[in-house]
Amino acid sequence: MADLPYPYYRIQAVGADETGFGLLVHIEEGGAGPLTGQSSQSVMDDLCARLRGDAGDVNVTLTRYEITTTNNL
Repeated sequence: MADLPYPYYRIQAVGADETGFGLLVHIEEGGAGPLTGQSSQSVMDDLCARLRGDAGDVNVTLTRYEITTTNNL
């Protein structure tokens, strides 16, 4: 699989009896920015909450992958 563009997110949702989902998500914002009242983080938080559900028996982890550079002068 080709590398996803950065930044991207990995969501792992694990339930009972080895059930679950593994998702890789890349969010690309529009030219003028994200949707009004939302951010990439708020979208990911909502998705994690939906996967977690009301019962509390699903363990959800969210990891953000990005590349950063530093200038060491």
